[in-house]
Amino acid sequence: MTEQPKRRWPRLHHEVMVAVDTDKHGGFSGWSTSVSEGGCFVNSPLAPPVGEHVSVLLQLPGQPECKLFGRVVWAQPSGPSVDEPGMGIEFIETDGPTRALLGRVIEQLAQDLKSAV
Repeated sequence: MTEQPKRRWPRLHHEVMVAVDTDKHGGFSGWSTSVSEGGCFVNSPLAPPVGEHVSVLLQLPGQPECKLFGRVVWAQPSGPSVDEPGMGIEFIETDGPTRALLGRVIEQLAQDLKSAV
C-alpha cells in the first residue's frame, strides 16, 4: 500500500461563497466546500477547461472579499454517478499578506467549527 502525499496546507471543509471569472468562458458563482491557502474546490456544474486561468473571489466570514488568481487543475463534470460536480483550483501568484490572511481565517474557522461540535 502506498502512502498518500500530505497536503502542503491544512484544508477546511466548510461552505464559502465564491465567484469565479475567466477571460474565455465568463463567470459564475457557487460554493467552495474545501479551501486551503493553496487552492479550493468549487462545487459547480460549470467548469472551465483544465489549465484555464481564473480570478477567484472568496467571501470569507468577517472579511472583505478575498481576490485570488488561480488555474483549474482538475474538473469533474455533472453526471448520474457524480455526487459533487465542480473543479479544483490551485491559487497562483498569491502575495504573502493575502496568503497569511487566508491561513488565519481558515485556522479560526476550523477552531470555531471544532468547538461548536
